[in-house]
Amino acid sequence: MTSVSLAPFIAGFGIGSLVLNLIFFVIQKNQIFTTKKQLAWILTFTTTVTVTVASLPYMYQLFRHNLDITKLVYSDTFSIMICGFFESYLFWDLAIGLRYYKSTFDPFTGYFHHSFYLLLVFFCASKGLSAIFVLFCIMELPTIVLAIGSIRKDLRKDWLFASCFFSTRLLLHVILIYRFYKYSPDRLVWKLIVSSFPLHIYWFSSFIKQQKRLRKQRKQQKLVELE
Repeated sequence: MTSVSLAPFIAGFGIGSLVLNLIFFVIQKNQIFTTKKQLAWILTFTTTVTVTVASLPYMYQLFRHNLDITKLVYSDTFSIMICGFFESYLFWDLAIGLRYYKSTFDPFTGYFHHSFYLLLVFFCASKGLSAIFVLFCIMELPTIVLAIGSIRKDLRKDWLFASCFFSTRLLLHVILIYRFYKYSPDRLVWKLIVSSFPLHIYWFSSFIKQQKRLRKQRKQQKLVELE
């Protein structure tokens, strides 16, 4: 790992701060969305779309080289800027959230998650791992689906969320854990990659339990309607 210039990171943070605040307050002032749950997902939706799209060039590079992680770019100006943008999201989601949708914050997925990632993203950007971080932002794809369904309940598609989550945060994650473990000369990179996998398993198992509970409720409701 090598230290890099943080000028692109600062630029990305500034751009992100401007864009995210503008989008949020235009929506909030014009009452396009009114519930706290809807407001809580505005910044997340905007950011996850941005970083997922930003990950595509790095995903293309990965598959073009047949998953050979030794051919990957580890850091470049664009990925450092995206890290700065993501950092601005983590900061402003906490800052704005404490004022407008504090009740939606979970201690773990809100305060702890954002605080931890504020440090992690800065570490990756400053230590020459920004492109690896952005590569893994493809795993924000299921969050886009989740955000859409949270903002507009009629657009909620649990099967699509499950498909995206399984294919990115479980299947792809396992593949990349193996590839980085076997071929990466830097063991810290592999440790960083594997660290979030238990959380993904926990989230997916919680989702499965939720679906079983909802299915049971639907069956009970049908029985009541038939009586």
